Amino acid sequence: MLVVTEASVRRRRWFGLALVLLVLLSGAGGTALATIMVHRSESHNADRAMDDYTTLVCRAVLDEVQHYSDALADLAGGINAQNDMDRNAFTTITAGLSGVRLPGASYVAFMVPATTAEVPAVQRYWRARGADGLVLDPAAGVDEHSFVVFSRAFDGVPGRDGTDMTNAAEPMEALTSARQTGTMTVSKAYILLKDRSLPQAQQQMSFAITLPVYGKGLDGRKGDLRGWVVMGVHLTDFLHESIAEQTEQAVSVDLFEHVSGTDLSIVKVGVPDTTSSLVRQRTVFVSNREWRLTIRPTVGLLSASERRMDTIAAGGGALVTLLVTALVTVLVTARNRALTQVEHATAALRGDIRRRQEVERQLREREDELERLALHDPLTGLANRTALDVRLGTELRGDKRIGLLLIDLNGFKPINDVYGHDAGDLVLTEFSRLLLDSVRTEDVVARIGGDEFVVLLADVPDESHALTVAQRILTAAAGNPVRIGEDTLPIRASIGVTAVRPGDTAKELQRRADVAMYHAKRTGSHNLAVHDPSMIDRRSADAALGDDVSVALERGELHVVYQPIVDLDNGRPVAAETLLRWRHPRHGNVPPDRFIALAERNGSINAIGLWVLDQACRQAREWDVRYVSVNMSPRQLQEPTIVHDVLAVLRRTGLDPSKLVLEVTESVIVDETAGIPALRELRSYGIRIAIDDFGTGYSSLHYLTRMPVDILKIDRSFVNELNGTPEGAAVTEAVLRLSQALHLTTIAEGIETPAQAKELRELGCDTGQGYLYAPPRPAAELEGFATVLDGHPVRP
Repeated sequence: MLVVTEASVRRRRWFGLALVLLVLLSGAGGTALATIMVHRSESHNADRAMDDYTTLVCRAVLDEVQHYSDALADLAGGINAQNDMDRNAFTTITAGLSGVRLPGASYVAFMVPATTAEVPAVQRYWRARGADGLVLDPAAGVDEHSFVVFSRAFDGVPGRDGTDMTNAAEPMEALTSARQTGTMTVSKAYILLKDRSLPQAQQQMSFAITLPVYGKGLDGRKGDLRGWVVMGVHLTDFLHESIAEQTEQAVSVDLFEHVSGTDLSIVKVGVPDTTSSLVRQRTVFVSNREWRLTIRPTVGLLSASERRMDTIAAGGGALVTLLVTALVTVLVTARNRALTQVEHATAALRGDIRRRQEVERQLREREDELERLALHDPLTGLANRTALDVRLGTELRGDKRIGLLLIDLNGFKPINDVYGHDAGDLVLTEFSRLLLDSVRTEDVVARIGGDEFVVLLADVPDESHALTVAQRILTAAAGNPVRIGEDTLPIRASIGVTAVRPGDTAKELQRRADVAMYHAKRTGSHNLAVHDPSMIDRRSADAALGDDVSVALERGELHVVYQPIVDLDNGRPVAAETLLRWRHPRHGNVPPDRFIALAERNGSINAIGLWVLDQACRQAREWDVRYVSVNMSPRQLQEPTIVHDVLAVLRRTGLDPSKLVLEVTESVIVDETAGIPALRELRSYGIRIAIDDFGTGYSSLHYLTRMPVDILKIDRSFVNELNGTPEGAAVTEAVLRLSQALHLTTIAEGIETPAQAKELRELGCDTGQGYLYAPPRPAAELEGFATVLDGHPVRP
């Protein structure tokens, strides 16, 4: 052990020496690198400063020209607003302009065109409008002139009114261009006419901005040219004022005008540092002129960016390196002594720590696994019944407002039977994911049975909120079928909805949700029901009745009745709706709203529905009616052969497809992949489609505009509201207007009084049915149905 310790000491000593040398070399290298980086940074800062100032100069030049242009446009607008321009108007319009507001501007003027022959008349005209003593001085040798009639100087050097701009080629070219284009034009650089009498040292290269002014034409169109507004600008003052505030004399600017492929030097501002290579060249377009700017740094910019920080960095780095080297030497020596003392103790402790950490890790993993298995479903990862009961008890003890959804997957057992349990597991996991996506993170989603799920909704104000979540789950399930091999399996569910009530226990809350879910199953596939106190648990009775309805057709217990659909203007029958009735040998007449759902659930609705269709088509052949309507279950539309089966009945009975109307409920449009394609194909053969009980289900304008629909049947609940008031007729009238907009036929259901029939006619409804005209009857009791009844209601 002693040999090992001495070897460790020697290694630490050499390691400490190497560390000190490494620190010294690193410090020297770092100092050199810092010096280089600081020097590059200074160069980069100067380069970036030049780029920034170049951008500022270009922007300032363009902004200042735009400032002049805006002022000139305002002046032109003021003149355009004057029906009769005179000196006073010009003075008023230009009162807000000044050399302070427009730095570099020399003057502003209003000019008018005239030929040589028109000079005397123009001179008299403008003298009469305040241009006292105006003398127009036309240039010799030309017939077209442009005279200054009103002007205002900003630089203390007045111009002479009456001057002919034809004497200066540069502004005359700009005036001509402005007249031809109708837009603002900038002249070439030149000495202003009014400055040419000044000493040469006071003269500046300048430019003129021109804008044509037009009179008012007919119908608001542009009239004849009245003249121009012109602003003369001294380039040196303009450039100095444009960049002085922005650059703080950090750069100098040379302005060149690009004319005919040549750059002509116009003006220079600032004193450049001729030793610097930081030169920037930019081109700016001012109206129709191309200006080129050369920007160079001044001594001020270079002195601000080059501060000899590299020398300071080198000295500071060397000093810091020496201090750090000394400090590291002291620390390494102390470290070596301390490490020698604790080496043996550390080695002994390490083994104990490793053993303890391994034991703790295994215990944590085991605890996590046990908790997961105790509170979560192993297949879906959702909470299980135990976790649900714990959360439900906590919420109820805290008097929290909660909602409960009990969900049962419809048709899950056939999936397991046909596709296998792996496919069933896939459906369960996909539906679990869909549920989690449809609720909030604070809600609880649990799987409590093979195909049963529960959603506990936290902080639910009332049952309507829970109902909204249930509807969202149904819609999401309908829109996300599961792909199994080459088959696509729709996910259909029944949902029972309830919310907590005072004094509720967990058992009572779940019982209500269970009863509501069963009622949802009874009303049809992929549906929901909110618990109502009137609901009773009819599962045992429904199971027995379901067995009976599956053989009712074979036993001859089913029969059809017909209710006439009449013309509301005269009461004459035009069609008939076919309705199914069941006379049970023990229970007597069973209501359709009870046994239809049972037939849909056990699948016997397909055979029953085709039998009803066959009976209706045969009866329609015997009657001379426009059409016969037959109700079709959503469950029938899910059959792959439904189109073939319906067409086969039509061929067998010989009924023209145009005389058949298939009635479907609004619930069909919840699952767009199931019913709508079949309806579209049936409609392509001439069969018409009607939505029964419109306004009471899931329909919306979005779905309605895409559905293959020909007829809307107004539900009897809306007809019952008709009482001669706008409020009572509001929904019915809205449905009628919607039908008219979509070019659909409407039929009112449940008409029981002459007053209802009269109000429907006034609202624009042409056809209807109800006990006012005839109750549903067997065909034999409607012998007069196929003949004209002279406008009287149909009687059996």
